Amino acid sequence: MKASRLLVIFLIAGLLVTTALGCSGGGKVSDNKGNGSNDKAASEPIKIGTLFPRSGNIAMLGEQAWRGAEIARQIVNEAGGVNGREIVFVDADAPNSQAAATETERLISQQGVKVIIGSLTSGNSLAASAVTERNGVVLWETSGISDEITSKGYKYLFRTCDRGSERGRQAMRVIAEVIAPKLGVPVEQLRVAIVNEDSSYGEAQMGGAKEEAEKLGINIIAHESYSSSATDLSAMVLRLKDAKPDVIFAVGYINDATLFWDQAKQYGLQVKALIGGGAGYSDPQFGKVEGERADGVLAIDMPTNIGLDKYRLEENRQLAEKFRSMYLKQFGGDKVPLSAEVGFMGTYVLLHDVLPKAGSDDPDKIVEAAKSIHIEETVMGWPVVFDETGQNVEAKPVAYQWKDQKTYLVWPSKWADKEVEDIPLPQQ
Repeated sequence: MKASRLLVIFLIAGLLVTTALGCSGGGKVSDNKGNGSNDKAASEPIKIGTLFPRSGNIAMLGEQAWRGAEIARQIVNEAGGVNGREIVFVDADAPNSQAAATETERLISQQGVKVIIGSLTSGNSLAASAVTERNGVVLWETSGISDEITSKGYKYLFRTCDRGSERGRQAMRVIAEVIAPKLGVPVEQLRVAIVNEDSSYGEAQMGGAKEEAEKLGINIIAHESYSSSATDLSAMVLRLKDAKPDVIFAVGYINDATLFWDQAKQYGLQVKALIGGGAGYSDPQFGKVEGERADGVLAIDMPTNIGLDKYRLEENRQLAEKFRSMYLKQFGGDKVPLSAEVGFMGTYVLLHDVLPKAGSDDPDKIVEAAKSIHIEETVMGWPVVFDETGQNVEAKPVAYQWKDQKTYLVWPSKWADKEVEDIPLPQQ
C-alpha cells in the first residue's frame, strides 16, 4: 500500500514538473513564432501603387512621370530600400479621371496598397483623392497643380509640386522684378492683360495673378478667357488689340497657345512682353511651331535640369547627376523631361525621407511623418515643407525664356542659366 502511494506521488510530481516545463517551453515557442512573423513582415517588400496616364492623348507625359518615379525606386532600393525593405510598384493606367477613380479602387481593394503615387493631371488627382481619402489610403501627388486638389481638407493627401495660383503670382513678380526694369517703366504704369483657357488649370493661374497684381500695384486692364478647344480666337485678339496692353500673361495648352500667338500676328496685336503660364508656352512644340516668333517669350513652369553647380548641397548635386544619368541611359534622349524630373523628385521624397521616418506603410504614420519633415533642398531646387492642407508651400515655379527654339532658365537669378533678353520682344 505504501509502495503504491509512493508511486502515485512520484507520478504526480513528475507530471507537474513536465507540465510546468511544457508551459514554459510553450511560451517560448509562441514568442518565437511571434518574432518570426514580425521578422517576416519586416523583411517583406513595401507595395506602392502608381497611377499615371500611360495610354491616351497624354500618354507620353504620363510615361515620363512614371519613369521618373521608377528611377527613384531603383535608387532607394540600391541603397537598401526603406529600413531594409524593398520597394515594389503596382502600376495602374489612368488615361482619364474615370479610369483614375476605377483604378484607384482596384489598387486598394485588390492589391492592398496603402499609398499611391500619381497622377500627372489635376482631373486624375481629384478623382483619385476622393477614393483614397474614403479608404484611408495616402495619395502622394507629384504633378497635378490645380488649387482645388488641396482645398478639400483631405487628411491623406500630399502634393510635392507647386499650385496653379502660384504660377500666376510668379508671373506678376517677373513683371515687377524683370520686365518693368527692362522697359524702364514704373510697374504701376504698365498695362497688363490676362488671357487664360477656362478650365481649372487656367482659372487657378488667373486667380493667383490677379491677387498678386493687386499687391504689387500692377494695372490689369483686360481679362479674357476661352475654351482650349477653340479653333478661332480672332474676336478675342481684336478686343485685346483695342485694349493696348504692354504685357500679356497667357495660360493655355499647346494648340490654343500657338493659335493665340499666330492670330496675334495675323491681326496686328503687338506687345512688349508675353509670359505664358507653363503648359503650351513651355512645350517644346511651341518653339518648333513659332520659330523666331518664340524668341523672347517667357514661360512660368517648374524648375528642371538645374545646372549642377547651382545646388547648395553636394548630396543633391550627386543625386541629380545620378538621376539624369540613369534616366538617359535607360530611356534615351538628350535631356530629362520635366514630367520625369517632377515625378522623380516627389517619389524620392516619399521613399527616401518620409517612409523611413514613418517606419512602415501605415497611412496614419505616413501622414505624421510627412507633416514633420523639413527638407532644405531637392533636385528641383525647392525645399519641402507641408502645410495643414498637404501642400508643399516651398514649391515655387521659375521663369524660362525662348531663344533659338530652346528654353533657358532666367529667373530667379540663383537658378538662372542666362539673363533675360529680348525685352521688349523682337519685331513680331
